[in-house]
Amino acid sequence: MELKNKEELRNEILQYWLRSAWVYPFEGPDERTYLRLTPGGRLKMRRRIGELEKALGVEGTELARQDEAGTLPVERDQLELAMMVQAYDTERRLLVSQGTSLGTPAVTLEDTEPEDVGEASQDEVRG
Repeated sequence: MELKNKEELRNEILQYWLRSAWVYPFEGPDERTYLRLTPGGRLKMRRRIGELEKALGVEGTELARQDEAGTLPVERDQLELAMMVQAYDTERRLLVSQGTSLGTPAVTLEDTEPEDVGEASQDEVRG
């Protein structure tokens, strides 16, 4: 099996999410394209986060922090879990900021620095 770098894995994961209709492209106010979670994608990610946390024996929030710090090892399942936690948390924050009432979150990332909720941890689509 060919080893891949983190960006190749990240793009492969995003492409899978697009094909599986977990995310859709959305043009932001800054004319950049972002990926937003579909309602079904949020539910699927919520379930998959729990499955991966159990299988890997690690909290997804810890992996997300490692990814933000640049210390996450290049391992597909760990990277995907970190990306899911970031995407899920960002989408929930955006929806809540728009007044949407949501149930209990599967995961919540604690802010270490204030960020613009509309852009926090969202991956820009590279085309």
